[in-house]
Amino acid sequence: MSTMTEYQITYWRDFPSMVVARAGRGDRHKIQLPARFQVAIDEAAMRAGATGTDEYLDGWLRSDWQEQEGEPQEVAQAVAARVEADYPPKRIREMLAAVKSDSDAWLTPRPHPVIERLQQGGPLLGDGAMATMLQDAGLTGGDAPELWNVDNPDAVQAVYRGYAEAGSHIISTNTFGGTTARLKMHNLQDRLGELNAAGVRLARAVADEIGDLLVAASVGPTGELLDPLGTLTMEEAIELFAEQVTVLAEAGADFILTETMSDLQEVEAAVRAVQQVSDLPVACMLTFDTNLHTMMGVSPKQAVETLAGWGVQVIGANCGNGPSEIETVMTEMVEHRPPNVVLYAQSNAGLPVLQGSEVFYDGTPEVMADYARKMQALGVDVIGGCCGTTPVHMQAMRDALRQAE
Repeated sequence: MSTMTEYQITYWRDFPSMVVARAGRGDRHKIQLPARFQVAIDEAAMRAGATGTDEYLDGWLRSDWQEQEGEPQEVAQAVAARVEADYPPKRIREMLAAVKSDSDAWLTPRPHPVIERLQQGGPLLGDGAMATMLQDAGLTGGDAPELWNVDNPDAVQAVYRGYAEAGSHIISTNTFGGTTARLKMHNLQDRLGELNAAGVRLARAVADEIGDLLVAASVGPTGELLDPLGTLTMEEAIELFAEQVTVLAEAGADFILTETMSDLQEVEAAVRAVQQVSDLPVACMLTFDTNLHTMMGVSPKQAVETLAGWGVQVIGANCGNGPSEIETVMTEMVEHRPPNVVLYAQSNAGLPVLQGSEVFYDGTPEVMADYARKMQALGVDVIGGCCGTTPVHMQAMRDALRQAE
């Protein structure tokens, strides 16, 4: 005689979480669905604004008991497999997109140190390139800049101090490639905690020494494409960023700065990670270098409106093809800036030019000073540089902004 087993599925609202199967009082088998389902539930709760204990608990419900032939373990496994197949990542993303909170934002605004600092007067001066400076100090192509946080800390700290002394109000950490995915390229994934923490602590020491400086913990793209164009799932991307952000926050950063991203899905994963593992605010910059869109087709208007809808308060553009291009990008962002959003621009110092075996950027300090004046006139709140920008460029930008006051 075959065994008939009852099974029940536990949900948070419409998101499945667990399968329980039973045959009699003592014969029960429970299967927790894969981690991507709990990640989705956490995100749905944040989007819905159900972050309080009571609101979160109220979201849980169970289906009616149903019968299926087989032993409890066998039935639980079969039902769990069926649920997984019924809720692929694409369907979960669509469900999440449909979740709305009362405010239509899934981050609760909280005081952002950049905004607080702007209340003392602006615009603020960001900093410049890290890789360019370290290469001038001897970093060879293909090596991980993050390794120098431990192996050559004096050189890294000298870059931080150079920007601070040039007038920067914000210094960003040498942790751009600090996710496991990027560190694996150099077989350094096991040193993630050590390298990221060292990068922040070196910057924190300079900021505290000079005073009135903010430390932005730099987080760059993973180098992986997200589903459906690649194999990286949203849940895996959140996990990669969360691992790095946890270290950056604990080491003493003032805020997280995501940079040089082109895919809004990846930006979303980074912002989600920050929200899940720390209480730090976030600033987000994308790179627009393909017909004034990112490589993934995102326009400046779409970027600023989407990120603001998520509750991100500091939004901008970095890298790209130089000051002329970023002026057009920031003009569009200014035109579509939602209320209470701070704009952040960090242009490359022109374009790279090869002279013999040496590469330099053709944006002179005078070019970058003119860029700074134009950004200020547009109403951009934080003005900095990216590839090729040195403390000499930053000094020229500082002087230009002071003269324009």
